[in-house]
Formats: sequence, structure tokens, C-alpha cells
Amino acid sequence: MKSFTKLLLIVLSISTAANAQYCMLPGRTIYSAKQPGITNFKLSTIDRTSSNVEKPLSDPSIVLTTDSTELEIGKTYVFSITHSRDDQFFPNARNNVRMWIDYDQNTDFTGSNEEVNSKDFLTYGTYTDSFTIPANAKLGWTRLRVTAKMSSDAGHTIPTPCDVPKDPIDYHGEMEDYHVKIVPPASVKVISNTLEANIYPNPTNDNITVVLNNNSHTNFSIDLYDITGKLISNIIREAKQTTRRYNFNMNDYTQNAGVYLIKLSSGNNTAFQRITKTN
Repeated sequence: MKSFTKLLLIVLSISTAANAQYCMLPGRTIYSAKQPGITNFKLSTIDRTSSNVEKPLSDPSIVLTTDSTELEIGKTYVFSITHSRDDQFFPNARNNVRMWIDYDQNTDFTGSNEEVNSKDFLTYGTYTDSFTIPANAKLGWTRLRVTAKMSSDAGHTIPTPCDVPKDPIDYHGEMEDYHVKIVPPASVKVISNTLEANIYPNPTNDNITVVLNNNSHTNFSIDLYDITGKLISNIIREAKQTTRRYNFNMNDYTQNAGVYLIKLSSGNNTAFQRITKTN
């Protein structure tokens, strides 16, 4: 029963992300069944192969897939996009490629760092690159959008996530949407009674992020100790917990490399985590 409940929650979470009101595209002007699109997309556990034109040509050139994967904050991922060409009418036209992730989960792709990759005038084939999940990405399910679109070689404007401003001769290419779950690094988790948190990155040479599993609405504090147990600093002191995410810079409290202890206190619960600081 527990396994079924967990599976149901995952399905519901993805369904919620899928039904969010993301922008779509208008239908295309029909000119050829060979107009270009994405034939394969690989990222983490996603490996999706499809025809270059998956929908009727009069429908919007965007495909909402059911594929999903998890992406860790701070981790760098390699991806590849295989894209096609119209070898009948525009055999020499190149494609422009873009990828966006809705990091702030506000159902658009215009926030800071949300255009995670951009490359123009690519000859048809497989394009490979990488990107890193930023520290300020919101945890949970969100949308990834990728596109391959004909370039100015064929008279087209550069791709935008919602085709705004609209391409004057229509969106000849394809968009594919995927579901991704932004998660904290799994390597560092502290648990003590009802207090649970993720602390990352570890090791670090500067910034530390603490993400708590909930807001207890009780007094909360973060303290930094050296490895001998000597208090270095009271970093956070709150009569009432104000957020689930806290950020601080280790260099504000110590310049020395070494192993330190971070103490979290929430109400009557406390937890310690070792953190290695590098130069």
C-alpha cells in the first residue's frame, strides 16, 4: 500500500506540472511534410526518439511528452538534440536550437538563467552540449522545453519559447516539452526526529544552501562550529522560522580550509552536519 501511495503521489505531481498553463504555439502553415524537427533528445534518463513531424501540419508544432527525469542542483548535465532538415525545399538551410527550463516554476521561460542553451546555424544532425542547474532553482516538478527551428537561411527569426514576437512566415521547426524534477544533491541529508534538511554543496569553497523539509513555525537557528566543537558564529537566529531555504557564505565566517560542523536547531530538535571547506 505504501508503494502504491508513493507511486500515486509521483503521478499526481507530474500531472500537475503537465497541466500547468504553459504557452502553446499556433498551427503551422502547411508547405511540406519534410519540414524539420527533433528526432531524438537525450538528457539524464531521457532518451526519446520520434519522427521529425509528429503532429498534423495544421496543428501547433509543439509536443508535450510524458518523459521525465530528475536534475540535481549544482550538477552539470550533458544533453544531445538530433534534428532534421527539409531536403526537398531547403536542403542547405541550417537550424537554430534552444533549450529552456522553468526554474522558478511560474509557467514561462523568461526568468534568470532559464534559457539554458542557445546555438544558431547548426547543420542537421546531432548537437551535444552541457549545462549546470543553478543554486537558486526551485525544487520540485517543472517544465523543460527544447526546440530546433529553421534559421534565417530559410527566412526565419530566432526561436523564442512562446514564438513571441511571432515568426512572420510561421514556426517551421518543432518544440518538445519534458517534465523535470529539480532536486537537491542527494549526498548530504541531515535527519533528527522531525527535523530534516538538505545542505549543499559539500565540499564548498564559499556558498552553502540549507533546504528544510518544511516550515515548523517555531524558533530556528543555524550555528557554525569548528571540528573541535568550538562555536565560530551564530549564523541565523529567528524567533519563528521564515522560510525553507537559507543561504550563507562560509568565507564570511572563516577563511580557513578544513572540516566544520553546521548545527541546525528547530524548536526542541537539533541536527549536525559536517561540511568540508576548500580554498
